[in-house]
Amino acid sequence: MSDYNWDSDYVSGDFRHWEPNSSSPELAALVAAGLLRKTDKILDVGCGGGLDAIFMARCGFKLAGVDLSRKALKIAKARADAAQVKVDWVLGSVFDLPLESQTFDLVTDRGLFHLIEDADRSRFSSEVFRVLKPRGHMLIRGASIETGQERFNPVTDEAVDRFFPKNKWSRGALVPTQLFSIAGSIDARIVFLKKRGLYPVV
Repeated sequence: MSDYNWDSDYVSGDFRHWEPNSSSPELAALVAAGLLRKTDKILDVGCGGGLDAIFMARCGFKLAGVDLSRKALKIAKARADAAQVKVDWVLGSVFDLPLESQTFDLVTDRGLFHLIEDADRSRFSSEVFRVLKPRGHMLIRGASIETGQERFNPVTDEAVDRFFPKNKWSRGALVPTQLFSIAGSIDARIVFLKKRGLYPVV
């Protein structure tokens, strides 16, 4: 994943085959259910063109979005400016987040974990763990085995248990869903995790 030139897709417009045609309904459901506090600080990892981050910022939350693609962040910033909301756009790798430890109440991932190979998934989960506050939450949405597309490393119960171990995380059920984009949809899974206990800054 880290070797891929994501900028080329954002320059050419090819990113639209994975970009949602609206903000994610599962984030809207979290807000509508009152499960987030207005003081919560949220990080969107692999934020791309920024639609989810902008939606959450419009709902009144403090947002940061991180992505490897400078062009993606340029698009995201233009959209945020047009929506008249503030988002901290951060250029960087999810394997070495340029962010302070224990900063965020929620980390949201739409379609990133399913792009990460097993060899790198521990690095990803460790960084998410580091930047989350104690008892902070992680929302993962990614392709399922049923998608049947080789470019995805599916989100499975085994993968979640392996890379988000129970001594550090509690989790809900892995629930079937769809990830919608301008190009269509794919079979996917969604899971909500919680960082356990009180951990020192790492």
